[in-house]
Amino acid sequence: MVNQKKGADRGIDGVVYFRGDKEEPEKIILQVKSGNIKSGDIRDLQGTMTLEGAAMGIFITLKSPTKAMIKTAKTAGIYQSQFMSQSLDKISIVTIQEILEEKKRLDIKLSYEVLKSAEKQKEIQGNQLKFNLDI
Repeated sequence: MVNQKKGADRGIDGVVYFRGDKEEPEKIILQVKSGNIKSGDIRDLQGTMTLEGAAMGIFITLKSPTKAMIKTAKTAGIYQSQFMSQSLDKISIVTIQEILEEKKRLDIKLSYEVLKSAEKQKEIQGNQLKFNLDI
């Protein structure tokens, strides 16, 4: 079991597993920001992806990203797998408005093996995904 100090999220608000080209499920890190955002937040996400061995990252925000944020995210490159019909940016920036109004979703299929692995990871990491709804 992974022990964490309260408030120490390591820049990870959620994790999604998908079937990529590797034998083991690959990881997408989700990071959510509600306050002021800047291109440094995208660099932080990229660093967290590297530390955690994640293939991709999704930055979810209330505010629209700046041009500098979009440029920084694009420098992370693209992800392509034999199981995907198209390549995806390694770092995606998505606003809450896009999720709610445009139904924007990440189009990656999860396999049964990945779901089993994600459940195992959930058991190991316990209550990693927490939301404060008293904003």
